[in-house]
Amino acid sequence: MKNKLLFVPLLLILASCQPILMKLYGIKNPDIENDKSIIKKALKYGLDTSNIVTVNSKEFLYVITEQGIPNGAIYDRNGNYIEYRQTDTSCNAGLFQFIPALNLVDKYNQPDSSNLKTELSKFRDLKGNTLKQPEPADYYLLIYWTVWAGKLNRDHVKIWEKLARDNKNCKVKVIKVNLDIQEYWNEQERDKIVRAISKKK
Repeated sequence: MKNKLLFVPLLLILASCQPILMKLYGIKNPDIENDKSIIKKALKYGLDTSNIVTVNSKEFLYVITEQGIPNGAIYDRNGNYIEYRQTDTSCNAGLFQFIPALNLVDKYNQPDSSNLKTELSKFRDLKGNTLKQPEPADYYLLIYWTVWAGKLNRDHVKIWEKLARDNKNCKVKVIKVNLDIQEYWNEQERDKIVRAISKKK
């Protein structure tokens, strides 16, 4: 598996602006992760381990298709989605400037596209349990990441998380959404997902 991932960081940098599937990166047999392995890797990358969630198996293929890795989505206190990109083809690099600039005064672009409640309903905790309502915050930053993304977790996820924590203008709650294959999923459903993301184009 490690040999297959040697070229992943470069490919991720080149394609991180686009929604991805693992097969685009030559990962045909993705590892199955669990709460312990995810926490271990998060600690290795210097990430906060108290705010990691996973995706329900029924929603996984939709979520991973819609999101680049790593990627982020921002919602206001009322759960309205905020578009930080200047255009539909803009990269996630805009988050590096957008997160520390978040405040309670500026008005942000809020397309009628998605809401936080709908997104959270797709997620589970590391053991597969339904999530509790997140603590109140001015903004919610969802960061989509994977164990297999390797160094990008330090170059993107860790930095975005720190920028949110250091923002003194408002309270930004970070929720890190792990997009790895999960051990707690129903075995038949998990095998179906692995086949779907592992098949050749």
